[in-house]
Amino acid sequence: MHGGYRKQWKGRQAVGVFRNKPLLITIIVIVILIVLLVMSGNSSSISRGAGEAGGIFTPVQEFFYQASNSIGGFFDSLVNTGDTAQQNKELESELETIKSQSNNYDELKAQNERLKEMLEYKQKNTSQELKVATITGKNPGNWFDVFTIDLGRKDGIMVNMPVITADGLVGRVEEVSLNSSKVMAIIDGRSSVSAIMERTRDVGAVKGNIANDALDVSLYMSYLPLDADVAEGDRVITSGLDGIFPKGLVIGEVAKSTDTEKDGKNVKITPAVDFRRLEEVFVVVSTDGEPTGTQQAANEVITGQDAQASQGASASASASAAAQE
Repeated sequence: MHGGYRKQWKGRQAVGVFRNKPLLITIIVIVILIVLLVMSGNSSSISRGAGEAGGIFTPVQEFFYQASNSIGGFFDSLVNTGDTAQQNKELESELETIKSQSNNYDELKAQNERLKEMLEYKQKNTSQELKVATITGKNPGNWFDVFTIDLGRKDGIMVNMPVITADGLVGRVEEVSLNSSKVMAIIDGRSSVSAIMERTRDVGAVKGNIANDALDVSLYMSYLPLDADVAEGDRVITSGLDGIFPKGLVIGEVAKSTDTEKDGKNVKITPAVDFRRLEEVFVVVSTDGEPTGTQQAANEVITGQDAQASQGASASASASAAAQE
């Protein structure tokens, strides 16, 4: 029974196909095209017939050709989009490389300008033996009041050697180790430099006075004579009387006369050196052939305070010996 039902259903399907004229015509055309294509290599007449049939169905061929091109173009665009994204990444990477090279160039250019100024200073001041040092560290805060340089005992650096730039006095070496040294700048509150007014030749002491959060920094010159003739813009230089700093190093200029005390006049000094922007400095190893600094024993770190105490003890011992004689 089931077999008869299936036969009836298939028969209805076949009848349905033959009743569907568009479908039937399409099937017939496809069969004819296949036959013509197979026989095209064996008969010129058939070839002509195939050509005529091809001409009839050219619009159909063009439709499928355009459709295939559109699909192919879509996938090509996907591939091209991937290529473009990769190219964009490569271009971005190249741009970052160029920016980095540009930054390095700017940094090297700025360093070259600084070193050029230092070289010019060194050539003009042949009486001083100078060694160039790079700053490698500093105390917290805005100012270079205490900092570390990359020269040490192996480079011939000693405690109390003056440290300068082409602009003027920076400070002195405070501690020395084998490969590095610590420098105390003249703006540090512990610093005191014997100084002289270049115009009037009045002598005083320049002391540091700075807080790390200060917006600006100044020095103060004390112990000037009460009747000292002080004018704004007067230059202040080292006197050479303290046994540490050679005479004539520029300290700064008078900003204003502040007040007068019983032990002398106080003057505010603007430093010649920009203590917010220090990168390379000179260490003065000798002046006019005379070495600067304080000798220390090998493998020993000596501070400036130790050196000064040692100098004081030596002076006291010499005075005692002279008294006994």
